[in-house]
Amino acid sequence: MTLFKKLFTLLLLVLSFASSAMDDPWKILDNSAKASHKLNYEGIFHSQTSSESNSTHIIHANIDKKEYCLLKMLDGAPSEVFSDGEMVYVKSQNRLIIKKRKNQFLFPSILPSDIDNLKANYHLLFGEKKRIADRMAQLIVLTAKDDFRFNYHIWIDEKNFLPLKLIVTNNKNQTIEQSSFTTIGFNKVFNKDIFQKNIDLSKLYENQNKNKFVENYVSNKFWNLKKLPSGFKEVDLISRRVNGLNILDYQLIFSDGLAYVSLFIRPIARGTEPKEGVVTIGSTNISARYQDGYQIMSVGMVPAETVSTFSGAIEF
Repeated sequence: MTLFKKLFTLLLLVLSFASSAMDDPWKILDNSAKASHKLNYEGIFHSQTSSESNSTHIIHANIDKKEYCLLKMLDGAPSEVFSDGEMVYVKSQNRLIIKKRKNQFLFPSILPSDIDNLKANYHLLFGEKKRIADRMAQLIVLTAKDDFRFNYHIWIDEKNFLPLKLIVTNNKNQTIEQSSFTTIGFNKVFNKDIFQKNIDLSKLYENQNKNKFVENYVSNKFWNLKKLPSGFKEVDLISRRVNGLNILDYQLIFSDGLAYVSLFIRPIARGTEPKEGVVTIGSTNISARYQDGYQIMSVGMVPAETVSTFSGAIEF
């Protein structure tokens, strides 16, 4: 093949990608959401917030149409997280906690399976291409249409659409959180035994918060929610009975597909002083108030206005 033909072929491929993106730029995010769950890959990514930073070794595989993931923390106390798509096993210092997998998504699986909700609350822009972990990636920027959420800068692998880097910024373009692969390899063949090699599931281990809470199904809601920020939908609801006390507390989880907010409702024991106000801890904002014997608190990596709106939305 002559040099001219090679350049011409490359140009056609570039134009094809650009044409597809222009026809439906959101399709790239849809492909990216699928890629993070279907691809086999192994690598190391570095995450950083204003208060901490750490590196993680990740192995991900889709075996017999079932998703497996193993995360090994490389900083601090040794710990591993294994998921088989339904349950999550957290091993730390000879202790294993077993819990159900919730709806929150972690890097690189940061995009929802249905991106339609994002269209109503974010603008999509294309940025410059950049080399991430020795691979070319296309920058996609999701800018918030209101002040209730942050902006998301996602670098997506040109060849297989996996998110390689994420930066979350506020409306002042200040970085709130970032994660990025430093090394990554694809198309590896994994045996599912590799994900369980350090976790003996034949032994009896404790469930999450066994010493503090027992999770219950919530059948009756005694509260109402006033108007919430646009796009946020309830994705989970948990009640917990506090051992030794005949009371339940509740955790409601909301998401717009990218951002997550937890809303807690807990009875206050007699003689306990309730907490009120808004505080920022690292990249997380917390809003607390007291109403009719209940401590109401909302927590999330969202603007302070958002958590205040959620904590003020409860009515009894």
